[in-house]
Amino acid sequence: MREKVAAAREDEKIKLEIIKSFEPLIKKCFKYYVKDINYFNDTMQEGYLILLKCIYSYDINKEYPFVSYAKSSLIYGIKNFAKKIKYNVSLDEPIKDDGGCLYDIIESDFDLEGEIEQKDNIKNLKKALNKLTEKQRDIIDEIYFKNKSMREICKNRRCHYMTVEKLKERAIKNLKEQIY
Repeated sequence: MREKVAAAREDEKIKLEIIKSFEPLIKKCFKYYVKDINYFNDTMQEGYLILLKCIYSYDINKEYPFVSYAKSSLIYGIKNFAKKIKYNVSLDEPIKDDGGCLYDIIESDFDLEGEIEQKDNIKNLKKALNKLTEKQRDIIDEIYFKNKSMREICKNRRCHYMTVEKLKERAIKNLKEQIY
């Protein structure tokens, strides 16, 4: 068998022969460890991959027979594969007879209705801001978007505090009328 494994590294037909000779063992491992018919083809493919790795990683100079090496690799490889798929759960998998699925019961922090409402509010605010006078828009921008204090604004504009205050009040009153 050592010569056959060495030749299989170069010849595709010999690789296929070796793989075909281990198919009953792959099917038996499927029966014992995986059991879910939906994973039959995946298990077979996993077994083929394990065998191909065995062909290339087997040390021909060792006393350990290839058949034993491949057999133990297949058994443990398919056991690990079964463990991996055991925890695979689809969100679309039905969980009740009434047609519900996991996706329906998973809680989410995302609020679609709230997100849409917030976008509508922002659009309305932009429209309302565009309807303000330039001075009012500048005051709202400096106070609420640039976080400037009323004193800073007064100092930069060289005007009285009450002038800025009255401008801000009129701007807010106009915004409320536009939005509500």
